[in-house]
Amino acid sequence: MTTHTHAETNPWSKRTAVSSWEGIGMLTWKAFLKLVANPAMFGFALILPIFLYMMFGAGQEYSKEWAVNANVGATVLVSMTLYGVMIAGASAATVVALERTSGTSRLFALTPVSSGAFIFSRLVAAISMSAVVIAVTYGVGYATGARMTPAAWIQSALIVLAAAMMSATLGLALGFLLRSDTSFAVINGVVVLGAFLAGMFIPIDSMGSFFKTIAPGSPFYGIFYLSQLPLYGFDSFKWTWVISAAAWFIPFVVLAVWAQHRDTDR
Repeated sequence: MTTHTHAETNPWSKRTAVSSWEGIGMLTWKAFLKLVANPAMFGFALILPIFLYMMFGAGQEYSKEWAVNANVGATVLVSMTLYGVMIAGASAATVVALERTSGTSRLFALTPVSSGAFIFSRLVAAISMSAVVIAVTYGVGYATGARMTPAAWIQSALIVLAAAMMSATLGLALGFLLRSDTSFAVINGVVVLGAFLAGMFIPIDSMGSFFKTIAPGSPFYGIFYLSQLPLYGFDSFKWTWVISAAAWFIPFVVLAVWAQHRDTDR
């Protein structure tokens, strides 16, 4: 008489554990396509920055005046591109909002995909979208007279691209915390206000005393001045800009992970 152990007869006993990062490539690609296909996000992240650059940076009398490593038109271009990248990165919130509406975010809790993998896929998608924004706006800028040294073009683009990580984590956190019909409006308001306080649109020296005082504590203050370093020279570098950026980025990451756990646990 032949006997079989439970392990031999149970087909589930031979299953191997699935990695929590399984399918991360497809997840990231789908998230990127949702960002690109969102007309409101694309308009705010790409069309508006180009419009603002064309209004204030291209074709002006001061546009061709040369700073250290770039002309004035290029400094405006980098500022407006940074604004567009912050919008593009934060638009990861819209993807989360759509998934919450459809119930997809609840389904992720039933899969092996970890919170870290989920957050990572959204960050990569947001950074990829930001790379598209940088390529297009820089191309328009060069075609309309913005000039930088070769090193400044590359260095400023990389710093601006890194800024997408900060806004993407903020967008993810708000996307999980807020209702789907309000997350995009709130994140745009936060980015616009933060951009003004950082000096992307108006130099801080031109602001009133109250705003001059609170500007260094705003979320995008440090990353804005870091993005300007390749244009004005690294001799003006200050560690306080790095500390400011890190002091906001780390809490954004923690909040995004916590909010994702909170959303799927309910």
